[in-house]
Amino acid sequence: MKKSKVVLAAGILGSAAYLIKKKLENETVTKQLIPRHWDQEEINQRMADFTQQLAEGNIDALVTFALGNEARHFKSFIGQELTFLEAHVVSLFKVKGDSYNNLRGIISYRVATPKKEYTYLMKMARLGNAEQLEWYIQTILEKDRGIKYSNQYLLQLTPVRPHEELCQIETDAGTITLRVFQQDAPKAVKNWRGLARQSFYDNTPFARVIKDFVIQGGALDGSGAEAQSIYSGYFEDEVDEGLYHFDGAVCLGNHGPNTNGNQFYIVEHSQVDKEQLYRMNLPLKVRSHYEAVGGLPELDGRYTVFGQVIDGMSVVRKIANQATDSEDAPLEPIMIRKITFKRASQK
Repeated sequence: MKKSKVVLAAGILGSAAYLIKKKLENETVTKQLIPRHWDQEEINQRMADFTQQLAEGNIDALVTFALGNEARHFKSFIGQELTFLEAHVVSLFKVKGDSYNNLRGIISYRVATPKKEYTYLMKMARLGNAEQLEWYIQTILEKDRGIKYSNQYLLQLTPVRPHEELCQIETDAGTITLRVFQQDAPKAVKNWRGLARQSFYDNTPFARVIKDFVIQGGALDGSGAEAQSIYSGYFEDEVDEGLYHFDGAVCLGNHGPNTNGNQFYIVEHSQVDKEQLYRMNLPLKVRSHYEAVGGLPELDGRYTVFGQVIDGMSVVRKIANQATDSEDAPLEPIMIRKITFKRASQK
């Protein structure tokens, strides 16, 4: 279709949508409803389809779906690479009118471009007849300016460099080899390296074990020794540095903000909770890696990640599979015998 015809068609459709919108103004709410799973699924599918239509440059879909002048809020998305994140029914209610046209909802809609993530809060109306019912955007109540994704180089996704320093945790169940990220978590790495070289972790157990979650070591007995570090006490978080809780991530345990000491844990979760994943503002590359390998994205931004297992995840899973008591303590703890460091080979 020629551009002039597209503009004309869009104008006609937009005028019709404007007239519909005028009829919906000043509605009287008659009943609040509890959203059910089929309401959520219906809205989710409608917004997913809308996102795809925007990415495909479908102007007709935009001007008919967003009533009145509300289409202006989405014009910058036309033809862009878009990722639908989620649509969530905040509230559902009825207004005066016939049963085909009296359902309304307040909907949160999240969509991402390669560089930013955007959130819209919208009032939507379900309209139609016995043959067809569809949801339409009635009013944009609020929108943000977009959360910019970090362009930081993601070290966890890069190959091991020749002569890179690697760490080996020798346990009763086998050896776990990991890399550490001095560049992104310098305080945490320096503390880990310092304590390991002082033999702090030698002959200590993985004292907390939760299958499909984490295995945890360090001082966990509440005696106060958990504050022991090379900094003579707790030290600050390094939580927003482009490192993530992928399966096999090595992280610091804490008791709240800036209470890092010697506790550490290794993520043992080969799946990912997609509901949690798509509620977070993550770059597409990070989100895709979570979907590929698993992990715990819900812990991102709360705990310092400073390393990543590159060999020995079978050992991690063996430790995670131990029988435990009601407080997640292993009945027969697997011990850390020693922690050593070596350089990666050039091959």
